[in-house]
This record gives sequence, C-alpha cells and structure tokens, in this order.
Amino acid sequence: MSGDFHFAAVSKRESCADVVFVHGLTGDPVDTWTCAPGSEPEGDYWPNWLSADLPTLCFYTIGYPASVFAQWAKKEMNLHERAKSVLEVLAGYSLGSKPIVFVCHSLGGLLVKQMLRTASESHDEGWKCVADSCAGVFFLATPHTGSSLADLLKFFVGRLSSVHVDKLASESPELDDLNESFRMFCHGRDIDVCVYYEKYKTKKVALVVDKRSADPGVGATAIAVEADHLTICKPSSRHDVVYLGILRRLRKIAHTHQHLAVTQEFAPDDLQEPGGDRRSLLEKMAAAEREDEYQFANESQNRFAREFARQGLITGKSRLHGNLLADVETYFQNLIYHPLICAGADNAAISAAILRDVIEPLSFKYSANQASTKTIMNALYFLTERCHVRWDAP
Repeated sequence: MSGDFHFAAVSKRESCADVVFVHGLTGDPVDTWTCAPGSEPEGDYWPNWLSADLPTLCFYTIGYPASVFAQWAKKEMNLHERAKSVLEVLAGYSLGSKPIVFVCHSLGGLLVKQMLRTASESHDEGWKCVADSCAGVFFLATPHTGSSLADLLKFFVGRLSSVHVDKLASESPELDDLNESFRMFCHGRDIDVCVYYEKYKTKKVALVVDKRSADPGVGATAIAVEADHLTICKPSSRHDVVYLGILRRLRKIAHTHQHLAVTQEFAPDDLQEPGGDRRSLLEKMAAAEREDEYQFANESQNRFAREFARQGLITGKSRLHGNLLADVETYFQNLIYHPLICAGADNAAISAAILRDVIEPLSFKYSANQASTKTIMNALYFLTERCHVRWDAP
C-alpha cells in the first residue's frame, strides 16, 4: 500500500494524449497494476504493455495513502484535500495541456471524480485544464453508491467502527452529491466513460462491487469481468477483456487527436515566435508615445503567453489561440496600422478605432469560446511583444 504520495512516468515522450493510472483502497502505484508472471515480453506490469502498443501516448501512475477513504467514512472528507493535492501535481507537470484519460481501480474512481469536480469549479487555470482536457475515465470496480462503498470498507478496513460504515451505507449525501456532479460534468462533453465490474467473490467471501453499484449513471455499458475485486485490475495477458477494451478505447482517442494534429492543410502560423521588429515592448510603446501603457501591456501579454503555452502544441485549444492571433494581426494591420498609424492619426483616434474595429468584433466572433474584450487586448499586446505588430509609423 502507498504510504506517501507518488507520481511517476511509465513512459514520457512526445505524445498526443496522457493516461494516468489511479489505484484504490490498499492499492499501490505498481503492485495494483502488476499481474501474475506470464509470457508478455514487457513483463507483468501491464501499463508497460499499453506503452509498447500505443507509442503515441504517455502513461503515468499516481500513488497516495489510501487511508483517505477510511477518513471519508468517518466524514473527515480528506478526499477533497487529496484531490486538490493531486491536481496541483498534475498541473505542475503540465498535464491537461493535452487530452488526459484516467484508469481507476476501486475507490481510485471516487478520487478521480472528486478531482474533476474540484478542477472544473476552480479558478486555477492549471487545474481547470485537467478537467477541460479529460477525454476518458475508465472505472474498474468503482463503488458509486453508499451501500457498495460501505461493503468495500467493511471488507478491507476492519478497524472502522460499524457505526461509521453503517451510516455511510444508509446516509451518504457526500457520495450522492459527488455522483451527481460527475453526471453533470459528463453532460455535453465528449468523454469516453467505460465501466467494468467483477463477477467473482473476493477471497470467496463477498462480491464487493456488483453491476448496479459499478454504474456511475452516465449511460456507459457495464462490462462483466471474470475476476474478483483484487484481480480485476490485473489482466493476465493482452487477450484479457479489460486489456483489450482499454487498448481499443485508448487507440481510438490516440487516433482522433493524432489525426487532428497531422491533417492541417497549412503549416501553423508561428505567431508565438519573434517577428521582424526586434525592439522591446517598452521601446515600441515609447516610440508610439504610449509608454504610460507599458506596465498594463506587459502584464496583458504575459497572461496570454502563459495560457498559450499551457495549451501545448497539438490540442484544439492551441489551434484556437493560433486562429485568434492570426485574426488580431490581420484586423490590426488592415484596419489600424496602415490606414491610421501610417497616416499619422493621433492616439485617441487610434485607441477608439482599435476598440471599435478590432477588439469588439473579435470578442464577438470568439464569444462562443468565452473570449472577452480583455482576451483580444491581451492577444494584441502579445503580438506586439512578439514583434508581429507595431504601434508607430516606420
């Protein structure tokens, strides 16, 4: 069982998506995903099989003290704290800049649901990227109801008093609320949710998570597996139903996002790279007699630069940012620079025209993507700093 937090790469390489394995109660970032010795060339750790079979994806594992779920049962709600901690690590490693898929065993699925809820409700841009980039959640015997969670805790954590567990079974508003938030999160999003449930009793004593309790209620088909609660996450070979199913779904996600990355008819405009006018932002603003705007301009372009970099190189969001930059440059050059700046118009007329002819039309054009007038202004200063536009006549 994990005693400390753990985050490690199974394979880290250029990829079109990331896959993160999350264990459950009594789990471990390696042992949970390691099957009995077999004949697979990559060994008994099946994330290595996926890494070999899907070379365009990156794979990671998360480990954490699983006693967090015992505290959940006692209503200490450390699950929320653990979710925030994991999100901070994922954001720190820039996960969320590409599509992300979670493979969850048992109570690890509850942790992932809490992470997605916390991320989607957060004001932290890095955390929100994790939620916005979620392309799949694969549940392996995750108990989504209070009674099934209580059954699991009774089975694996005997030290919990029966009063805590029995209350969880009959009265679990936190779990009901988490389930509802996950259903709302999936609504309207293109997320592949996959559900597997066990058919064998664990230690020949109890069926811990059955078909009903394994269903998160989002319309996913629950798939039976000839395994118990401890072995459902340990496919014996590449021919196992769990491995084949997850491989197929990951291959589809990889193909979709790889296809988006390579089928552009034109090479992307390198508007994030420096252009021809190599003066500093301050020099450009001073030359246009706008040095009093420098601090605001610098802060604005930095905000846009951070968001642009966070999107990665091949995501739909990155292409959206590129399209917006191209529009800002075109509008500014054609409607502001040549007819006004080069003609000697004063700054008041130029500022009014920028608002009327560039910022307002483009914020309306990209309003479906939550662009505001501030977004467009940030992009304009970003292009200025990157030497693609200038505010003074040649």
